[in-house]
Amino acid sequence: MGDAESVREAGLHRRAHELALLVDGIRDYAILLLDDGGTITAWNAGAERLKGYTAAEAIGRNFSMFYTEDDRARGHPAELLEIARRDGRVAEEGWRVRKDGSRFWASVLITAIHEPDGRVRGFGKVVRDLTPRRAAEDRLREGAAELAAANVELEQFRRLVLSVRDYAIFLLDPGGYITTWNPGAEHAKGYLADEVIGRHFSIFYTEADRTRDHPAEELRIAAETGRYEEEGWRIRKDGSRFWANVVLTAVRDDDGTLIGYAKVTRDLTERRAAEQRTREAATRLERTNRELDRFAAVAAHDLQEPLRTIAGFSGLLVDRYGADLDPGARKYLDHITSGVDRMSRLVDGLLGYARASEPSGAPADTVVLADAVGAVFDELRATVDAHGTDVIVDVAGDVHVHAEARDVEAALRNLISNAVKFADAQVPAVSVRAALFERDVRVDVVDNGLGIDPADRPRLFQPFQRLPNALHQPGTGLGLAIAQRVVERNGGAIGVDSVAGEGSRFWFTLPAA
Repeated sequence: MGDAESVREAGLHRRAHELALLVDGIRDYAILLLDDGGTITAWNAGAERLKGYTAAEAIGRNFSMFYTEDDRARGHPAELLEIARRDGRVAEEGWRVRKDGSRFWASVLITAIHEPDGRVRGFGKVVRDLTPRRAAEDRLREGAAELAAANVELEQFRRLVLSVRDYAIFLLDPGGYITTWNPGAEHAKGYLADEVIGRHFSIFYTEADRTRDHPAEELRIAAETGRYEEEGWRIRKDGSRFWANVVLTAVRDDDGTLIGYAKVTRDLTERRAAEQRTREAATRLERTNRELDRFAAVAAHDLQEPLRTIAGFSGLLVDRYGADLDPGARKYLDHITSGVDRMSRLVDGLLGYARASEPSGAPADTVVLADAVGAVFDELRATVDAHGTDVIVDVAGDVHVHAEARDVEAALRNLISNAVKFADAQVPAVSVRAALFERDVRVDVVDNGLGIDPADRPRLFQPFQRLPNALHQPGTGLGLAIAQRVVERNGGAIGVDSVAGEGSRFWFTLPAA
């Protein structure tokens, strides 16, 4: 019996030794033993590799050192031992901490080790690093979430396309054959989806477009440049034509391979008809304006002769019989003379306005602006002196504009004469300045008068419009309208900046020479 017991005991020692060698040789799993309180009593090579501690550093310490700060704070390591004590084992996955402080995702199995009498002697713990698997699962979950989101977006897009009725939206394969068809396409072109899917999109084009192979040209341009857009006539199922805006976009996969085309078509027939009506109305209006300008020019020219006749005979009456006329007759004659003068100024202004609307046919000049300003002030010298106006001219001698000389002087004449008339009555002052702005010369004519009410500005450059503060001054209401016409005829612009009570700044621009 003694020898048999010795043999049995030797066999147990050998198997225990072999098991220890096996456990210690496992490197993909951390295998360790804990006592009843969780203190480490055994440590294999896999544990050293996984957790970073040598056996000497780990044995004798509590296994809670592998848990995160949050897990230790909530007593989770002790909780796991209690569950294993009660149920015999506990398994979980969670974050664990290596010696260097890095974290890894661990699969943990803790098994209670019992004495023959049932008491718990300690625990066996097996840990495996599942960080790569978790990362792969996370990527898979993220991909699934992205796919789900993409599917939601795709469904929303599908619903959007199907709900659009004002646009025909459909797809073509690389050869130009229709693969999808939305209700907007059915509405615009008259075909049902079953009637058109699988047919070539050239069925919507006119015979002339198909003859010159225009549909294929559109596909070629879209494939080369990414998109093609045009407006043109298209054909409905019933043979009627509509004016379409067409956008053709090449669709490629992630590798850049052409997989088809997206085509969006909108019926612009009504808009085109409205634009055509607008163009025709503008043409009629332009023709009417030209006829009115010609009529004004002819009427003004024909009125000059009878006005000169009336003025001549009125003058003869004054010269020959003025001394013999009673006061009443002389008063009437003065009214006639005054009326003829006003009518003559109006006719002259009307003739100038009509002439300003038509190109003279003469080539534009290179005008020295200072010379033009000087010539205009020479003409207006009597008016300036009569008002006692203080005039400041700040126009450099090297400032040139590209315009007709007579038009430059006409614009200056009307703006300067207005400034002199409407400057402050007590201390009248007018300034004329010019400066170069990029490719234009800007001329400012400034007075120190009462300014212009903002409500009156829209009427300033309209013919025969006179503002309330201008009614006591002589004039025809054509000066600013003429200035606008001659400036714009030479490629310039005109405007006014004014604050009521602070004077006015009229300005115009002309191309710099």
